[in-house]
Amino acid sequence: MAGAGLKHSLPKQHRTRNQDELATETRRFFHRRQRQPHIVRGYFGGPHVRYVLDENPMSF
Repeated sequence: MAGAGLKHSLPKQHRTRNQDELATETRRFFHRRQRQPHIVRGYFGGPHVRYVLDENPMSF
């Protein structure tokens, strides 16, 4: 899911030093995801969230 992707997107040795740096890294991650709709669509493939794609087929 998105949280796991965000967590794994940072290099292993890199840890944010403060809340501002964490916010910056989080925004950077989601801006990259905006250009990867196929990955975002995959977040909604599970049976408990599949209705999102079924009800909004053009949203992704």
